[in-house]
Amino acid sequence: MTELIRPFKVAIVGSDHWCKAIAEIILSEKLTRHGFELIGLACADAGSEAYRYARENRIYAFTDYRDLYGLKDLDLIIELTGQDEVANDISKTKPAHIRLMDHVAASVLWEVFQIEEQTLAEQQAAEKATKSAFAELNQIFNTAADGMCLIDKDFNVLKINDTFAQMFLINKQKIKGKKCYDILPGLACNTNRCCLSRILKGEKRIEFETKKKRSDGSEIHCIVTASSFFGADGELIGIVEDTKDISLLKDAENKLKKSFQDLQEAFEGTILAMSQAVESKDPYTAGHQRRVSSLAYAIALEMGLSTHQADGIRMAGLIHDIGKISVPAEILTKPGHITKKEIALIEDHPQVGYDILKGIAFPWPIAQIVLQHHEKMDGSGYPQGLLGKDILLEARIMGVADVFESITSHRPYRPAMGIDAAIKEITENKNLLYDAQVVDICLKLFQEKQFEF
Repeated sequence: MTELIRPFKVAIVGSDHWCKAIAEIILSEKLTRHGFELIGLACADAGSEAYRYARENRIYAFTDYRDLYGLKDLDLIIELTGQDEVANDISKTKPAHIRLMDHVAASVLWEVFQIEEQTLAEQQAAEKATKSAFAELNQIFNTAADGMCLIDKDFNVLKINDTFAQMFLINKQKIKGKKCYDILPGLACNTNRCCLSRILKGEKRIEFETKKKRSDGSEIHCIVTASSFFGADGELIGIVEDTKDISLLKDAENKLKKSFQDLQEAFEGTILAMSQAVESKDPYTAGHQRRVSSLAYAIALEMGLSTHQADGIRMAGLIHDIGKISVPAEILTKPGHITKKEIALIEDHPQVGYDILKGIAFPWPIAQIVLQHHEKMDGSGYPQGLLGKDILLEARIMGVADVFESITSHRPYRPAMGIDAAIKEITENKNLLYDAQVVDICLKLFQEKQFEF
C-alpha cells in the first residue's frame, strides 16, 4: 500500500508593519495549494488582524515566536517581520529539525507565488473565454436558420444542428459516426459529383439546388452549400454542408408561374376575340393578322429576342389592325379606286388601335407596337412619321411582316402578288423603308428555312 505524503507544516512569524493580515491569509491559501499546511502564527500584537485570523481558523497563535517550537511536526518557520535580529534569534534558538526561511527569502517566494497566481488567473480566464466562445458558437450552430451538417474526410457525420434534424426528421443522437450516404442518400452519392469528393480534390465551395429525401420518404427543395472545414492546425477535416429549405419559395414560384400562365392565356383569349372582331368586318383580309403574327414571331425568335419579347410581338400581331374597326366596311372591301379621304380614314387605324389598347395593362408594349407598325425608317410612314431607331424594334419587325403578308395575299382591289414580289419589295427598300436586320432575317426564313404561313 502506498504511504500517504503528509503536508509540509509551516508557522509564520509576523508583525503588522510589514506582514499585513490579508497577505498572511492569501499566503496561507497559496501554501496550502502547494502542499503546505499553516499550523501556527506568532505576532507580538495579540490584537492584530493576523492574530485574530489565526484564532478564527483554528491555527495556533502566540505572541512569542519561541512558543512555535513546541508545535508537533513543525517543519518550517517563515519569518516575515523584516527584522534581522528576529531572524538571527530564531536561527539560534529553534530546534535543529525546524527549518527557517527569513524575510528576504520569503519576499522572493512571495513574488514567485504572485507570478504563478497571475499566470493561473490568465489561464483560467483564457479557459473561461474559450468555453464561452465555444458555447456561443454552439448556440449559433444549433439556432441557425439553415440546416448544418459536419462531415469528416471518411464520410462520417460528426455533428448536425437542430434545424437540420428538424428539416430531415432525424434524431441527432442516432446519426453520430454514421456515413452521410446512409443517412441521406442522394443521386450524387458515390459519384464524382459528391460534394466531399470534389472538395477533397481541391474545390473550395460548392453550391447547387436539388431535391432531398427526408427520413419519412417525403422530399424538400433545397439549396446546398458545401465548404471546406479545417481544424485549428490548418488540416482539412472535411466539409460543412449548409442546407436551405426553399420548398415554400418553390411552391410560391410555381403558383406565380401558374398565375402568369393563366393571365397570359386570358390575354391571348381576349386578343383573339379582338382579332376575330376585326376580321369579321373585313372578310377579304380574314386570317391576315394571324399570318402576320406568325411571321413576326418567327422573325423575333430567329433574331434571338427573348421568349417574353417574342410573345409580345405575337400578341400584337394578332390585333395590329384592330383600329380598322372604325373604318366603314364598304371602304375596307371596296374593289375599285380608293379616294384620298378614304385613304386618310384607313391610315388613321394605327392611332385608333392605340387609343383602344392604351388603357390595357399588357405585360408588353402592345399599344405602342400597334401605333408604330406603319412607320418607316426614312420617316415617310404614319401616323407619327418616326425615323429609324425611334421606332420600336417590335414595330419594325411587325412592319416587315405586315408588308410581306399583304403582298402575298389577295385584296379586294388586286389579286395576290406572290412571295417573289414580296421579296423584291423588302429587298429593294431595305434600309430605306424597312430595318435591314429584320429584312435579312425575313429573307432567311423564306429562302433558307422554307417558312410557310
